[in-house]
Amino acid sequence: MLTPRSTVDIRYGLLALALFALAGCGNHAPPGADAGHADASDQQAATGRYVAVARGRVDVQGGLLQLYAPVSGTVASVSVHEGDKIDKGQTLARLDEQTAKANVTIAQGTLDQARAQVKVLDERIKSARGDAEKLRRAAKAGAGSQHDAEVATQKVRQLQGQRSEAEASVSVARGHLAIARRQLDLHRVRAPVAAHVTRVQVQTGSRAVAGSTPTFELLPERPRIVRAELNQEYVDAVHPGMRAQIVLDNDRQTVLGSARVARVGAVYSPSKLQDNPALSAGTRTVQCVLDFDKPSNLRIGQMVLVRILPGQDQRTPAAAKKGS
Repeated sequence: MLTPRSTVDIRYGLLALALFALAGCGNHAPPGADAGHADASDQQAATGRYVAVARGRVDVQGGLLQLYAPVSGTVASVSVHEGDKIDKGQTLARLDEQTAKANVTIAQGTLDQARAQVKVLDERIKSARGDAEKLRRAAKAGAGSQHDAEVATQKVRQLQGQRSEAEASVSVARGHLAIARRQLDLHRVRAPVAAHVTRVQVQTGSRAVAGSTPTFELLPERPRIVRAELNQEYVDAVHPGMRAQIVLDNDRQTVLGSARVARVGAVYSPSKLQDNPALSAGTRTVQCVLDFDKPSNLRIGQMVLVRILPGQDQRTPAAAKKGS
């Protein structure tokens, strides 16, 4: 006959047996678990084919170019639009030029005046020399005073001194004119290189402040590059000259092209391409720059993955040739 205590012991025993059975079931892999383990193995095998994998961004050599107003003034006109292709030296915008043009006119007038003074002195010197020569001959022949001849010669020297001062005034006026013309030229924002206009940041009537007001953003016609962030664990394994595969940083990881490591930075810094701010703050990376093997038209800022491939010769082609 079972006592109440025996009944309680049996219930606890059955409960423990049930929990043990459930734990045993949890240790068995559910359907499809083998496929999951296979995927993880395949991923590890794929990672093993590369020396390093890093996130990167498509850029252009030197980066995008920000143009600033060279002088302060009101924007008189803007002659380009976003998306336009521009040539080196092309005028993109003009600032109000009225004061600058007036300064050029004044400087030109001062130069003309100084040159005219030189011409006047040249005529006076020519006449004074003729008079001095006549008086010298007359004094030598006894038909004139030696004192008058010396006075005439001294006058020629004085006029020559005045001409030297006038020539110096011409040089100064020429310099002032060059400065005034340069100031006038600075009222035009010109393209320093051939490029595409990616952003127009001024409009007619707006105020531009020299050195602080961006006027245009340009995409120079230079080769595309990739700026990747190498994790500190892979820095010592990557060297200039190593080949790499560039793929889209998405689920498909479409291959975009091949590239070669151009340089590896010497400074550690926090990651700038990490989506998670908490992770980027604690991650130390080194910038790695790669050149595409073929010209690329990828858009600037495109996020990519860089797969560094192993190779026997990890030097640049020039270094490898020199070493051989």
